[in-house]
Amino acid sequence: MAGRIILGILLALLLLLVVVLLIPARVRFSYDRGEAALWIRFGPLKLQIFPKREAAEAEIQEKKPKPDKKKPTKEKKKTPRAKINREQIFYTLETLPPILGRALRRTGRRLRVQPLKLHLLIAGPDPASAAELYGRLEAVLNAGLPQLHRAVRIKDQNVRLFLDFQEERMDCIADVGCSLRPWDLVSVGVRAGGSLLKWFFGFRRLASPPPVPEEGKAPEKTDGAPEEAA
Repeated sequence: MAGRIILGILLALLLLLVVVLLIPARVRFSYDRGEAALWIRFGPLKLQIFPKREAAEAEIQEKKPKPDKKKPTKEKKKTPRAKINREQIFYTLETLPPILGRALRRTGRRLRVQPLKLHLLIAGPDPASAAELYGRLEAVLNAGLPQLHRAVRIKDQNVRLFLDFQEERMDCIADVGCSLRPWDLVSVGVRAGGSLLKWFFGFRRLASPPPVPEEGKAPEKTDGAPEEAA
């Protein structure tokens, strides 16, 4: 009798494991104005990876208007964030396509991408370099997007490049959602997990440092202020 109970429990756990491995998991990543967010949905569960929920709620509370108090409160200075540069783009174009091709060789058609939104602003202090980068990216997109459509299922695609000779820093807006079964996700991780991590750390290492505010700058002269004697 006890043996049948144990066998029934093991079969139930095995069935539950099979069901879990077959339920698609959905990952959603967005990036806009230096703010990144990552969500994972699995069945009825939804998990926010970053930013953390507490940090997001605290930021919302800071943006709300506060009642006037007797003691003035000092405004917190936001730390400027690093933005995407051309070295990161060249590095990605050289290293990421082979990794993705190896990862999606067997599981590509079971991967669903919806949406695929990417707006990339190409800019820089050197207009010639910015134009060269724009041309290379345009060629890569024209050649790579049809192959990507043959490898995976994509809906709601909106990929655009913008060239601006007046801006000095590049920027992007991204919103990408992917759904894949955990079994296929494990397969992708086994094939290319190490290579993807290596690419990610290399991508971060090439990031431009955030702009440093100038210190020691003389305050601007106000109307009515006495001028210093020569």
